[in-house]
Amino acid sequence: LAEDEAYLRTSLLDSLARRVEYNFSHMQRNVRLFEIGTVFTESLAAGSASPGEQTHAAAIIAGDRRPAHFTEPHPPQFDEWDAKGLAESIGSAAFPGAEIRCVESNADVLWNITADGTVAGSVRRVNVDAPVWASPVFGVEIDLEAVITPAAGARPYVAIPAMPAMQVDLALLVPAEISSAAVADAIRETAGDMLESLVLFDEFRGAGIPEGQRSLGWALTFRHPERTLRDKEIHGRTSKILSVLESKLGIRQRSS
Repeated sequence: LAEDEAYLRTSLLDSLARRVEYNFSHMQRNVRLFEIGTVFTESLAAGSASPGEQTHAAAIIAGDRRPAHFTEPHPPQFDEWDAKGLAESIGSAAFPGAEIRCVESNADVLWNITADGTVAGSVRRVNVDAPVWASPVFGVEIDLEAVITPAAGARPYVAIPAMPAMQVDLALLVPAEISSAAVADAIRETAGDMLESLVLFDEFRGAGIPEGQRSLGWALTFRHPERTLRDKEIHGRTSKILSVLESKLGIRQRSS
């Protein structure tokens, strides 16, 4: 116990708010913090003389939504809608299969978070000791023991990759009637088990694109669990993917 934290806490957001104030005092206005930890209730635990204990998850955000860039020197700031989206994500992870909703509240509590109708947490505007230049602070806190949901299936342990990855970007000319999901399915089926991730990062229609088509940009990340990949084998897999896409879906690689 610290001299300035001499009491059992009833909320994780109280602790995170102090960390926000610390950052503000050091001129750091962009803050994103989270914690999973124990809080204590005033009522005694069943059959015990000790306060009740609960495991909560909490997150707190303030400042710019994304880093400044020369194309966007002044990014938008986090707002209550960012906090609401964060609450829904945390709730879905905490209670797999449950219906997560944010129900409007009042005052500093913006929404109550419910899981299958049971109140499990809240989204709130957090009051902190802040300088005049600081942006509003928003927090999310969820009681991880509020709802017991059926197991959604075991999640196997996966080790952190030790081998380097290789990324290939493909710009494809795709007929308008073919969905991006169909393209992704074809790529995954052809790429094999060394395809670690597939991300659609760009869609373009306009100058240089034939009528009835669109350009889709895909990032393919390959990795072998036990050795470094060679350029030759990745080039071979990429060529096979392009060949299958053209023969089955009429998709061609976009030239530069």
